[in-house]
Amino acid sequence: MQMLWSLFLVLLLQTSVDSKADQITPVAIKNYTGEAMEPFVSADGRYLFFNTRNDPGFNTNILFAERQGNAYVYRGELPGSVSTELDGTPTMSASGKFCFVSIREYRKTLVTVFCGMFDGTRLNNVKSQPALAGAKMGRLTFDVDVSADGNTLIFAEGTFSGGQAPDVADLHWARWSPDGFKRDPASDRMLAKVNTPDLEYAPALSANGLELYFTRMTGFWIFRSTRIFVARRSAIDLPFEEPIELKSIEGFVEATTIAPDGSLIFHKRVNDQFKLWRWKSQG
Repeated sequence: MQMLWSLFLVLLLQTSVDSKADQITPVAIKNYTGEAMEPFVSADGRYLFFNTRNDPGFNTNILFAERQGNAYVYRGELPGSVSTELDGTPTMSASGKFCFVSIREYRKTLVTVFCGMFDGTRLNNVKSQPALAGAKMGRLTFDVDVSADGNTLIFAEGTFSGGQAPDVADLHWARWSPDGFKRDPASDRMLAKVNTPDLEYAPALSANGLELYFTRMTGFWIFRSTRIFVARRSAIDLPFEEPIELKSIEGFVEATTIAPDGSLIFHKRVNDQFKLWRWKSQG
C-alpha cells in the first residue's frame, strides 16, 4: 500500500511539474471584445486572422488584427472574404496566398475552399478550388492550412448529417497546380498515422513542413472532448510519425496556429465564450 501511495505522489508531482513547465496566456486584441475562433498568424507575425463564432445561427466572418509592439490591434472584417454565408478558417502562405472555407456556393458546386491574394488590407482575385469539391451533398472540406511556400494545402474533410460536428473527419493533402489545388495521391501515405476513427481536423503545418499540429475530437454528443496533437517527421518527403498529445493544453480547445516564435495560438471555450489563448513550451 505504501509503495502504491508513493507512486501516486510521484505521478501527481510529475503532472504538476509538467503543467507548470508550459505557459498558457490569453491573447488580447485591442478594440475587439467579441468571440474569436480559428486563428492564423502570418509568417512574419504581423497579422492575426480569425473568424467569429461558427455555430449555426451566427453570422461567421473572417476578421483580422495587426501587430503593434507587443499587442494586436483590431482592423475589422477582411475585405474580399465577406459573403452572406459562413466564411472562416483563414490561412496564408509567406507570400500572401490566402485560403479559407466558405459555404457561399456549396449548394450549387459542392465547393467550400477559396483562395486569393492578401495585399496587406484586403483579399484580391478570390477563386474557388473546384478540384477539392465534396463527392456528394453533406461531404465537404471545413478546415484548411496552406504551407509557408504556398504549394501544399492540408485540409479536413468530413461528412455531416445534421449535427454540429461531422460524423467522420480526416486530414488530407493537396498540391498547387496551374489550375489551383488538387488532391495529392500520396495523401493517405503521408497521413496514415495521423488519421484514426476519431475526428481529426484543424491542421497547422510548421514553416519547415516537419511538424503538423491538429485537433482530435473523441466521444459522442455532450460527452465530446477535444485534444491538441503534434505529429513530426524528419524530412518533407516522409510520412508523419505517430502523433503526441500536448497534455498541458486542456479544456475544449481547437485550431492551433504556429507563431514565428514557436508558440501556439488556439481557441478555447470558457463559460460558453470562445477566446484566443497562447501556449509556450518552457521545455
